[in-house]
Amino acid sequence: MALLDENRDILSWSSQFEGYLPLSLRRIKEEESWVIDSPAGKIFNIFSSFSPEEGGTYYLYLGYSLKNLEEMIAYSRRNFVLVFGSIFVIGLVFFFGFYKLQRYYLQKEKEADEERNEKERYREISAFTSGVAHEIKNPLNSLYLLCELLQRKVPEELKEEVSLGKEEMQKISRIIDQFSTSLKPIKLNKETFLLSELMASVHESLKKEWSQRGVAVRYSESSTIVLDADKGLMSQALSNLLKNAIEASNGGEVLTKARQERKRIFIVVEDRGKGIDDEDLARIFEPFFSRKEKGMGIGLYLTKKIIEAHQGKIEVQTKTGEGTTVLIQLP
Repeated sequence: MALLDENRDILSWSSQFEGYLPLSLRRIKEEESWVIDSPAGKIFNIFSSFSPEEGGTYYLYLGYSLKNLEEMIAYSRRNFVLVFGSIFVIGLVFFFGFYKLQRYYLQKEKEADEERNEKERYREISAFTSGVAHEIKNPLNSLYLLCELLQRKVPEELKEEVSLGKEEMQKISRIIDQFSTSLKPIKLNKETFLLSELMASVHESLKKEWSQRGVAVRYSESSTIVLDADKGLMSQALSNLLKNAIEASNGGEVLTKARQERKRIFIVVEDRGKGIDDEDLARIFEPFFSRKEKGMGIGLYLTKKIIEAHQGKIEVQTKTGEGTTVLIQLP
């Protein structure tokens, strides 16, 4: 700060820079303010005149160092970059979350459409199958009754052939029933029961089969497990899995293990068979797909329908030459 007389000679001055007054009279023209570069940095200058009551003209000079202002501007720039970067990151996260959410809903919508289309397709197939089954079974029943009459009247040497014809007709009838059953929607009749009791019943029904094949079948569970499910349908599903495992093992061992983790129940069926080819693995749950000579491809398809009807999941893992593992998850 400086006070000048009418000739612009300095009368008095004060500066925070010792021995230095950042004032250039050559810059003073008609300007009231300007900025100069000085050894102390940029200085903002204000120069104005005033006249006291006693007369005369004086000049007042004020110089303000912009050093702190420059630091503040640099600090503001850094903050701007930080804030802008934070906003950008938050926006990116929000956009990514919104994108994932949109994809999730689109996927769910697609799955719902596929499920509706599949239900409609199976409804049409079911109606067609029911009609065909009705048209076939009526004459089939008549043929069966005719064979029974023939069996009573034909010579002894022909009775075996007539009996074989009756068995073939019964086989056709069972196939038609299985086709019809596989296409009907599953209705659950839930009850509460012990899984160990259900497995004991399933083992008893398959005991003769595994004994004939020389297969060892074992069951274990980590703790007492209680199921709230349709007992008959769960028995059918587990019987299908164990039967497949027994047929695949050929003298080996079949292990069934169960455990409960929080609100989920896991049932694992393992065999020591030859495994499943990758090409077949992708199709094992398709209806009417089977590599067995006498298989119809209904068992695993129905098993999957039963598990999913209980809001569960079923997965298959296999290694060629080592065996197959089926994992069931149930609520």
